[in-house]
Amino acid sequence: MIGLVLAAGAGRRLRPYTDSLPKALVPVGPAGIEGEPTVLDLTLANFAEIGLTEVAVIVGYRKEAVYERKAALEAKYGLKLTLIDNDKAEEWNNAYSLWCGRDALKDGVILANGDTVHPVSVEKTLLAA
Repeated sequence: MIGLVLAAGAGRRLRPYTDSLPKALVPVGPAGIEGEPTVLDLTLANFAEIGLTEVAVIVGYRKEAVYERKAALEAKYGLKLTLIDNDKAEEWNNAYSLWCGRDALKDGVILANGDTVHPVSVEKTLLAA
């Protein structure tokens, strides 16, 4: 089983924070603190805590920022990240992002949206079901 993060959308409702970053990289900690966690940080930490070793992230809007941080995120969370491009992120919705990541679905996934934050207990509950 792998983690799958849908993080291709522009996050228009999060502007001005998403003017230069994808929504998954919007900081969610106290403003002004160096290295404050992002939405993606919290999701990857949850996935690592439940024992996942691989995560696919569907990227689109401002994807270069995720590519630039890929190695650091892998090292920080001990995960192998596969970045999958959604070339129609501005035109289509999450259904197309799932289509882009369809090859990752064959081994089973725990799905997370790139713009939501929740405690690791959510993943633990899903795995226990």
